[in-house]
Amino acid sequence: MSVLRRLVRYRRHLLDEKRRELRELEERAAAIDKAIADLDDNVVAEQRFGRRSTDAFNGYGSFARAALERRAALLERLSEANAAVDRARDELLDMFAEAKRYEIGLEQQLEAERQERERQSQGALDEAALNQHRRRADA
Repeated sequence: MSVLRRLVRYRRHLLDEKRRELRELEERAAAIDKAIADLDDNVVAEQRFGRRSTDAFNGYGSFARAALERRAALLERLSEANAAVDRARDELLDMFAEAKRYEIGLEQQLEAERQERERQSQGALDEAALNQHRRRADA
């Protein structure tokens, strides 16, 4: 196996690893986004419950503060997760471009080898035809 083929295989492997990493990062960001949506739903449910009961209404203030702090923390984590996803995407694009360059180089190398084999084969056929022609001309 040529060095270029090994390089292409290695780059593809790295690309697959980066794709898996990106997918994990995207799943983490989606989980944080879902946690924010769940928290928002929980706040709305607590507001409804607080309107029906005075005891619950008295405790709603501390719940709301804690929910706001939790939401702010989740938004910060979401921002960090989205930044990590963006960085991973950029790295993936760079890695893809590099892998593609190696693949194109390999294709060009294989095409050059094929053309050289064809040239040699045609040369052998031409030589055989020339020899046959000489034999006929000598006879």
